[in-house]
Amino acid sequence: MNDNVVKFRKPVPPKKPREPLGPKAKRALTIVAVIAFFVAAWGYFTLMGQG
Repeated sequence: MNDNVVKFRKPVPPKKPREPLGPKAKRALTIVAVIAFFVAAWGYFTLMGQG
């Protein structure tokens, strides 16, 4: 009804930044990604390579 009334609201608190990954976590994530890539490539060529 009163669209030109200023509505005062409490500001949303800012989100805390995530903690950066440590060197061991980065290394583990890289190793897992490389292994997943090779498993996906092996699966693809095993299933689709018969053509």
